[in-house]
Amino acid sequence: MKSLRIKFEKTSLAKYISHLDLSRVFARSLARAKIEIAHSEGFNPRPKIVFASAIPLGIESICEFADIKTPETQIFEKIKNVFPEGINILEAYEPENNFKDIDRTRFHIFIKTFSEIDKSFDITVEKKPGININLKDYILESNIIKSSEYDILDVVVKTNQEMYLNPENIIKGLKANNITEIEDYFIKKTEVYDKNNKIFA
Repeated sequence: MKSLRIKFEKTSLAKYISHLDLSRVFARSLARAKIEIAHSEGFNPRPKIVFASAIPLGIESICEFADIKTPETQIFEKIKNVFPEGINILEAYEPENNFKDIDRTRFHIFIKTFSEIDKSFDITVEKKPGININLKDYILESNIIKSSEYDILDVVVKTNQEMYLNPENIIKGLKANNITEIEDYFIKKTEVYDKNNKIFA
């Protein structure tokens, strides 16, 4: 068996599919397409499907990745139409790198606000119970794109094995520190980069 990487989008209502349920969706969809994949050993074998990361619930993404092992070499045509709405298969190819090479991620945070957004991000938030972080240590780039309905906060944040920032913490920090008055928002993951700041594939 050889490794194949599936690049896909997770949008619309599919953004509410949990990481655990996403594994089930992939297993069932690949089985529906009659794609043979490697399984774990033991009394209860499970399909071996490895995702690049667990995207937070409710966040859309146009750059998700899943690795499988299969004896087949060309699977795109077989799988592109078997997934539920919102899971859009973009490519299937042999990977040249590992998920551990992922270092940072670009998010577009669409914010409906009544005030200007402070881009310094010298803001302390509680990342986990008892663990506080300063957002500026995790945010590598930031830019604000003005539009008629939403301000788009374009940010690149650390998402590697040592430092990982959930973009929801940016909203949390802005709200908790009264930086801006937020009426509504949604988040989209738009690109992934490696340690050399090259687009991950």
